[in-house]
Amino acid sequence: MQSIKNTTDLAVLLKALRQNGGPQGRKMPAHTLAQLAGVSRDTIFRMERGEDVSFDTALRVLRVFEVGLQAAQVEWPTLGNAAQYFQHTHAQQ
Repeated sequence: MQSIKNTTDLAVLLKALRQNGGPQGRKMPAHTLAQLAGVSRDTIFRMERGEDVSFDTALRVLRVFEVGLQAAQVEWPTLGNAAQYFQHTHAQQ
């Protein structure tokens, strides 16, 4: 199961679902997804660009693919973790 921490993660998930969500596992056109979800085609494109949409809108779109969201504790990066990562990455170059 994919962790969704931000709108970019949601965009990646939606693109993947739409790639295989149409008839015979083909890409579902944005206008078809929009119609099934009851939103505009523009909304689908905004979501796929990682732009903000309402929680309700996100659920309506995901529901078309029979996907829901589940709350789970996730590890968020700290400034200390980020500093260590970049020091380690920079030292390897």
